[in-house]
This record gives sequence, structure tokens and C-alpha cells, in this order.
Amino acid sequence: PIYFIKNYIWVQHPKLGKILFNLYDYQEELVDALLHNRWVIALLSRQMGKTQTISMFLLWYAMFNRDQTILIASKNNSHAMEIMDRIRFAYEELPHWLKAGCNYYNKHAIEFDNGSRIISQSTTEKTGRGYSISKLYLDELAFINPRIQENMWASLAPTLSTGGSAIISSTPNGDTELYAQLWRGAN
Repeated sequence: PIYFIKNYIWVQHPKLGKILFNLYDYQEELVDALLHNRWVIALLSRQMGKTQTISMFLLWYAMFNRDQTILIASKNNSHAMEIMDRIRFAYEELPHWLKAGCNYYNKHAIEFDNGSRIISQSTTEKTGRGYSISKLYLDELAFINPRIQENMWASLAPTLSTGGSAIISSTPNGDTELYAQLWRGAN
């Protein structure tokens, strides 16, 4: 995935426009952790490219692994759509010979012809219900209402216990909510 991202993924820079995604060393370490661990929790400060890096890893994962359901849950609907916009942009900029075929494609989902799909939702108490999730990405979990965090996690845990994997990333926001508990538990 590091080679794929560094050589084929284009991103939109706020000042420079469309640029090739040149990963920093810490972003390469994050991708390596995502590749080799079932559970990853990342604590990074703002504007470190964590969401962009993880999103591009998920695009690679969906394109090169059959029959996977990837759920991206973010703090609100507009942010969930923004993550999918980044994935769609990167997908559209791939060379035609590398692109996986696409069965459907909308603001909240993309499904490839290998049976893998990426779905984005806002984080609610019902996030992920009804899906058999292969890989879960919870973005900015620390900024979700603590009651919603607990109910959502209780809903998702059974799905993940059957072999699914989870990626959780956030900037810090207190030390009592679920994200802080999971971070401390991981350490």
C-alpha cells in the first residue's frame, strides 16, 4: 500500500491543488501498522494527514482484497461525505490500467467489481447496523457525544468479534470518554 499511495494517489492540497501524495515517515509507519495489525488506534494532532492517509489505505485495501465491507464512520454526515470525496478523487485520478471496476458509486458508497465496498456514515447509535463489517474506520471518535460512542460501540463490537478489524483515529478531547479509555487500554 505504501508503494501504491506514493506512486499512484493524487490528493488535493489547499494551496498547491492536485499533487501526488508523498507520505511522511510517520504516515508510512501508520500505513504499516494498518497493514499488519487487526486493531489500530491512532492519536495524532490536527492537520497531520491521518484521515487522508487512512482513507487512501482503505481505497487500496478495497481494490486489492475481494468481498470486503469497509465502514467509515465520522463525526457528522458532511465529514463522512468529505472522506468519500477524497477516496473518489483519488480513485478517479488512478491510471485506467490500475483502476478496479466499479459497480456503483455515490456520495456515501463505492462498490468495486471484486465485491468489496466502502460505505461512509455519520456516527450515531445505529452506525453499522445491518452490515457484516470487515474493516471499521472510526474517524475523530473523541469528538462524538459519549452516550452515542458507548451505544455505537456496543452495537459494533459483536460484528468485529467475528474477525473484523478496526481503525480508530482522533485528536485528543478529554480523558473519560470511550476513545480515551480505548487509547489507555491499548497502551
